[in-house]
Amino acid sequence: MPAFQTLDMSTVYMHQIATVGQANDRHFEAILTDLPVQLEDIDRKFMIDRFVDALASRALRVVPSDKVDSPTPKETRRFFEDQDLLGFSKFLASRLAEVQRLTAKPGLMVVADATLDGIACVLVAKVEHQEAMRAEQTTNENGLKGISIEHIRDLVFSELNRVYKIALLFTGDVALDADETSTDTDTDTEPMVAHGYLADVQNGRNFANYYIGEFLGMKLGEQPVVLTERYLNVLSEAIEISSLDANEKIRLHSALSVELSSNMPTLDAGDFIRTHVPAHSQQEVELATVARGMPLVTFSKDAGRVRNRLSNLRLNLGAEISINAPASLIGAGGTVIVEPHPNSANEELYDVIIRGVPLSSVSNSNVR
Repeated sequence: MPAFQTLDMSTVYMHQIATVGQANDRHFEAILTDLPVQLEDIDRKFMIDRFVDALASRALRVVPSDKVDSPTPKETRRFFEDQDLLGFSKFLASRLAEVQRLTAKPGLMVVADATLDGIACVLVAKVEHQEAMRAEQTTNENGLKGISIEHIRDLVFSELNRVYKIALLFTGDVALDADETSTDTDTDTEPMVAHGYLADVQNGRNFANYYIGEFLGMKLGEQPVVLTERYLNVLSEAIEISSLDANEKIRLHSALSVELSSNMPTLDAGDFIRTHVPAHSQQEVELATVARGMPLVTFSKDAGRVRNRLSNLRLNLGAEISINAPASLIGAGGTVIVEPHPNSANEELYDVIIRGVPLSSVSNSNVR
């Protein structure tokens, strides 16, 4: 994943996506503006920080899809050629109003000239209004103090407002590795019209189909088999470097194997952490997971590459000792028990006890 913290924005346009009409005639309409938003540096930074938070934890790569009929990829390429940000922003707002489902809410279409790690891109975001109450201390003419309450109905970009759909779009001839990026069976040989990253904070950890498809004209840029392998590798490492004790780590590795071997059609690192990691260590494991490039999003599972790694757990001990056994036999209540050594003190020393099994044979072996 790119360094989303390098995101910067310059010119910003906003257009309102409003609900108009009644009953069967109800629909969305883009109320277009002509002038860029005037932002102080502190306000621009606040907006960027909100977007970076969402992208860093939830973004996945997207590439053009030939399964949907959307003009957005070609219009994106046109924007990078003529640099008409106002015209492009009006197109995007009108397109979103056209394809957005009536179950969605009104909001703002935000379009900005941007760079990521110094590379030119365009930021496209749907931001929805939220309501809040503002409390302010007042003093009347008699010197008596009170609290004045104001109802704010059109709040956006607050610290807690996470109702965003954010895309960073790039253009250029990018050579796709069919093994790692294409989600279709065909090989991508055409020059890339547009590509980028998408985070949909509003829909839990999923992507709204109309937004990624009909609006952006995109699809996920990585195959499920690649994401599944990354899921196993990243979560395994995040568990290993955590401050959890040995038995908790064994339990989590076992849970990871069970989840990947199950009939569950999807995976979600955020759900795994909330379900299996003790509450006091969830933030630690989550931060390590995101830092290693595994977004907290739901994706289709394909364990084809990792299936042969799921049947056993390998305990690598000091003194060139290792134990390989089925996950169900390791840990509390199992055949292989891991207990803290009584004289461990500050060192993390453990006693590994193997109970009630026959010694079938002894032979020389190569050191691995």
